[in-house]
Amino acid sequence: MGISFVVVALYAISQNRESLVEASRTRLASSSPAIIDGDTIDFPTARVRIIGIDAPDDDVPQLKAMASQALRDLTNRDGGLDCSVSMFDYALRRENQCRTDAKSSGRLNLACRFPANRASVGATLVAQGYAVDYRVFSGGAYVALMQQAAAKRAGLWGVDYEAMRQLAVRRAQVPKGCSTGTIAR
Repeated sequence: MGISFVVVALYAISQNRESLVEASRTRLASSSPAIIDGDTIDFPTARVRIIGIDAPDDDVPQLKAMASQALRDLTNRDGGLDCSVSMFDYALRRENQCRTDAKSSGRLNLACRFPANRASVGATLVAQGYAVDYRVFSGGAYVALMQQAAAKRAGLWGVDYEAMRQLAVRRAQVPKGCSTGTIAR
C-alpha cells in the first residue's frame, strides 16, 4: 500500500510540474478577448483566470454582470489584454502565497496587463471596486487597494456593500489544505 501511495504521489507531482512549466511558458495576448466574467477571459487558444483576485459570480448576478462590463470596458479602452505568469504584482505582496495549480476548472491561472499602459488588470479591478483581493493567491497584494475602494464605495462597493464585504471576507480566509507547509516561498 505504501508503494502505491508513493507511485501516485510521484505521478501527481510530475503532472503538476508539467502544468507549471506549460503555464510559465504561456503568454496570451489579444486586442479583443472574450470576457466571460469579472475575472475570466477567453482567448482563441485558452481560457484564463486572473490570479490573485475574485469578482462576483452567479450568486450575485447583478454584480457579476457589472464586473464583467467593467472588465470589458477597460479591455476595449486599453487595447485588450496581455497575460502570463510573469506579470503578477510580486512587489505588492504582503505575505507568502499559497501554491496554486497552473490550471483550475479548465482555465490557466495567469496575471494580466493592459497593453496600452501596462497597468495590472488585477490591481485595476480591485482599485476600481469590481473585484476583491484573493489572499491565498495574491499574498495580500491588493488588500490596501481593496480597503481604499471599500472606503470610497467605489464600483460594486457602492452598489451592494454587504455582498462585496462578504466576498472579501470569504477570500481573505486561508482554505483547508493551505497550511504553512503549502505556502510558496
